[in-house]
Amino acid sequence: MSIKVCDLHYSYGLKTPNVFEALHGLNLEISDHAFAAIVGETGSGKTTLVQHFNGLATPTSGTVYIDDFVVTSNKRKNKNLMQLRKKVGLVFQFPEYQLFESTVEKDVMVGPKNFKATDEEAKQVAHEALAAVGIGEEFYQRSPFDLSGGEKRRVAIAGILALKPDILVLDEPVAGLDPNGVNEIMSLLTRLYNGGTTIILVTHNMDLVLEYCHDVYALHQGNLIYTGTPEQLFSHVTDEMALEIPTIYSMINKLNDRGFNIEEGKITNVSELVSQIVERLGERNG
Repeated sequence: MSIKVCDLHYSYGLKTPNVFEALHGLNLEISDHAFAAIVGETGSGKTTLVQHFNGLATPTSGTVYIDDFVVTSNKRKNKNLMQLRKKVGLVFQFPEYQLFESTVEKDVMVGPKNFKATDEEAKQVAHEALAAVGIGEEFYQRSPFDLSGGEKRRVAIAGILALKPDILVLDEPVAGLDPNGVNEIMSLLTRLYNGGTTIILVTHNMDLVLEYCHDVYALHQGNLIYTGTPEQLFSHVTDEMALEIPTIYSMINKLNDRGFNIEEGKITNVSELVSQIVERLGERNG
């Protein structure tokens, strides 16, 4: 499923003295089966934008097309939003907002049951989704609120996966996780992407953007200011973007100051950087 955003405006507090326009006429396209990132400083409009992808927010003006689904300011045209939310799953930044049942198993069963699955069908789908995120049977009857932050996040993802979405949108999916937790979540998302799911990350973690994402969209104060690849973005970061460059690029800059001449546009992870360092050292010693 592809996403097309056309002249999207969104304002908070309409018809009040405190009206605030969060998005200013955005136009962008995210292709089918993308692994994309939406980046920008806090308050740039990232979360507001992705909430339009499944109709949690509707435009003040403009239109969002998700394949045959349409999200507009005209509520009469916004048909089948429930079906859209099955196709486009959104995992919130704080998983607690999506967990509310007494047990992990029941929580993940909620989505399928909302779409008329029987208890037995919902249980089977829930178990499959929990297995996919690495949550074993020993967790099924536990309260989701007794879990660690990483476990809560995986259960929240499982709750969305149980609907078998074509597009999975995750708002800060690794915030607050230790390195092992980050690796687990990103390995899971890579498997889902390889299985055909479109993945869209909202994140401040530029290391993830560089290593995993193929396309990146940068927002600043509600405007789209960059569309392209991560490599192109991080080679031309401006002060206006208010973005940290990835750790790898910082290391490359320091190495190049010492004469290594490493091509940063070809490096996305530590292994590739190490290979380039070894190659340059070999050239020096040769």
